[in-house]
Amino acid sequence: MKKYILILIITLYSNAFSQIFYNQKVDSLVNLVSLQSILKNARELTGDTLTTIGGIPYLIHTRFYMYPPSLKAAQYVYEKFQSYGLNTRYQVNDSTCVNVIGTKTGTKFPYQYFIICAHFDNVILNPYPPTINDTIPGADDNASGVSALLEAARLLTNFNTDYSLIFIAFDREEVYPPPTGSMAYVDSIFASGDTIRGVLNLDMIAYDGNNDSKYIVDTDTNSLNLAKQLISAFQIYQSGMPVNLTYNNGGSDHSVFWQKNYRAIMLIEDWLNDMTPYYHKKTDKVSTLNQSYWLKMTKSAIALFASWGIDNFVQMEHKQVSSCYDTAGRIISAYIKFPHLKQTGTNSPRLYYKLWDNPFNHTNPISVTGDTFKFYIPGHPRGSKIFYYFAAQDSNNQYVFTLPEGGGGINPPGTVQPPLLYSYYIWTNLSIYSSTTPRIITTGNTTTRDTIKISRAGTIIDVNVRINLNHTNDGDLAISLGKESNTSNLSIYNGQGGQNFTNTVFDDSASISITQGSPPFTGTFKPQTPLSVFNNKELSGNWILRIYDKGTSNTGTLLDWELEIIYAPSVSANNQSEPMPDKYILFQNYPNPFNSITNVKFLMLNSGFAEIKVYDITGKMKRVLTSKKYEAGEHIVRFDAEGLPSGVYFYKLTAGEYNAVKKMVLIR
Repeated sequence: MKKYILILIITLYSNAFSQIFYNQKVDSLVNLVSLQSILKNARELTGDTLTTIGGIPYLIHTRFYMYPPSLKAAQYVYEKFQSYGLNTRYQVNDSTCVNVIGTKTGTKFPYQYFIICAHFDNVILNPYPPTINDTIPGADDNASGVSALLEAARLLTNFNTDYSLIFIAFDREEVYPPPTGSMAYVDSIFASGDTIRGVLNLDMIAYDGNNDSKYIVDTDTNSLNLAKQLISAFQIYQSGMPVNLTYNNGGSDHSVFWQKNYRAIMLIEDWLNDMTPYYHKKTDKVSTLNQSYWLKMTKSAIALFASWGIDNFVQMEHKQVSSCYDTAGRIISAYIKFPHLKQTGTNSPRLYYKLWDNPFNHTNPISVTGDTFKFYIPGHPRGSKIFYYFAAQDSNNQYVFTLPEGGGGINPPGTVQPPLLYSYYIWTNLSIYSSTTPRIITTGNTTTRDTIKISRAGTIIDVNVRINLNHTNDGDLAISLGKESNTSNLSIYNGQGGQNFTNTVFDDSASISITQGSPPFTGTFKPQTPLSVFNNKELSGNWILRIYDKGTSNTGTLLDWELEIIYAPSVSANNQSEPMPDKYILFQNYPNPFNSITNVKFLMLNSGFAEIKVYDITGKMKRVLTSKKYEAGEHIVRFDAEGLPSGVYFYKLTAGEYNAVKKMVLIR
């Protein structure tokens, strides 16, 4: 394996759920995995003992790609595959790069493939390049992975599978820059249009120096479902092994598949915290490997690959419904891939939905096309927030899964809701006039202010402003709207010599700018700087209209002004609210989305300790915004995202037993 930096991730929330589940046939197969068989393969690959290649005794003392023994190692794998009954071939990429490929044809989906792979070449770094006479055992890197690959081939050849299985020993993984053996293979399957459903790469799976049984699964976003399935295999068949999930690490053959948008993951030992001291050295021998750990890693890999082959996994995906102004009912879809799925009747897949904190209703699919299920949620009035989740169970009434994850209940499925729910708003609108107008506009380089206070909680979607004022010279006026740290300049010194703003509406969606209008500006205009600066921010608070008059002899009066706001409410129209804590409330950050700086507001109804941390979408903690005792009341902390890339982040408030998480979006 080529060594790169690892990035730890923990999935906080996902629009997909994927898991294998217990299968007696797979369990029986896993119990047939032989440590003696794995050790024998590894000892022969590393030159620890003689093997037989082409009917002649041979010692593989090196697998470095430039030297003939590497081709003998390829022949060794080829003859193993053949002896197990696989349809075996070489892929010759050049005179020193040869992949070995064995195929088992599936009974139901012969032209859809799952791949298990490992690289058989090895290297030492001192000297580099090594000489042809240097002994390079390469036990952990990567005879450990190839031995597990061979054991998978031995056991799965006679195991009936729905999908076709491909076993590949890749050459030239340790060489940089490419071309590599895996790159040549991926190019070939991409050109032929083969359907590759998933790839499991085994690289360095036998060193566990601290005996903590920890392992790493490396994935990209597109392959996260496969990673979840591998973790499920460990949980089911080798419980008690902790995992580090890493994202986009690469460094091995699976990352080549990502470049063509294939789904691929890598299983590897925890070299982030427990790196083998024998890495790329002559001392990387079989005697340094943790045999018990190696056996568990091999068993879990084979359990996953067998589960893939017999279609023994569930996959649920859904794109969350978007909030909107439309009160009509919604048809929403979920992809539910589930062996032996109960598709009709009371126990068929369900969608549960509720308005605010009312009890859940449920509905069964209104249509099913393949693995896509469509459900209908009735329309709701403006100002509503709808929560929902999906549930499905198998026809044998043994397994139930929900999306989002974590729910339960069977016959019917999903009667126990998951801890997280999908939700969407039906936006509502608010028209509110100032109660403190008319107000004289002061002149002589002074600013007149008028405030509309909104106590209603919610998240702003869109803001328009309507103004009526009399003034002797509009060109001397700078008019702006502000709330907290955000400001929209509505009109700056427009209409020189003209009089009055009469029924003037400022709207970002207007076709012309206020700079193109003429007094008294009757109609709808774009403000000079957008009102969208308020979007996705908290509705409640003081909205301040500022009118600056740079003249010295003008007269004028602000007759009235009005805010027209579309928003997603925080409480329902009938005063039913989301379940709220007794002592704390976490509000949506503002601005959101934001560029570099945003504010996080929270409410302490009693004094106490509060801590707010920011996590990226992978679950890695990026900032501690605050961690101290606060008095009762509202508090605001500033988040400066300097140095962080664009993307979705989560911020979490912990105060006593209360925890709340909200999402924010950073856009640069």
